[in-house]
Amino acid sequence: MPNRLIRAAMLIAALPVLPGCTLDREAALREELSAWLALQDTLYFRSRSSCTAALFALETERVQFAGGLSRAGGTATGLALIERGVPVYFDLMAMSPSEISEGLMTRDLARGIGLLSSGLGPVLDCAGSGEEKARIIEMFVSTRTRLIYVPGGNALILVSRPDRVAAFLRGNV
Repeated sequence: MPNRLIRAAMLIAALPVLPGCTLDREAALREELSAWLALQDTLYFRSRSSCTAALFALETERVQFAGGLSRAGGTATGLALIERGVPVYFDLMAMSPSEISEGLMTRDLARGIGLLSSGLGPVLDCAGSGEEKARIIEMFVSTRTRLIYVPGGNALILVSRPDRVAAFLRGNV
């Protein structure tokens, strides 16, 4: 009987590292994002049961408005789209993704925190410990980064226009 308990405990402990216990698969994620972005090489990818963080090189910084993606020129418009569950591209030249999140929190605390949580958790838990994490944080606070928020998928996409790099962040908030 004790041997069965030990084996059961070992099996349960191994569950988080089994291949099927991730939020995203790289190939499926690339396919999903290709509707909006011209992806090149994967620079970083990590997915666990609670989060995904990825960095992709981009052929161009342009975003395609397909697959239900809508453009918001202000936080009020963005919030209305988020409330309807629509993926939103925030076209706000003078605001960083962090500032956009703050603007949303001012209008609707829960939705603003939801957006922030979709990015912050994966950065902390899945973005590695060095260069990748620093790069994503830098993108999050830069006014040269554009933000796409996918409320139904708890995902943020940060598009660094000058670097032609996209960061994908998803948490199971």
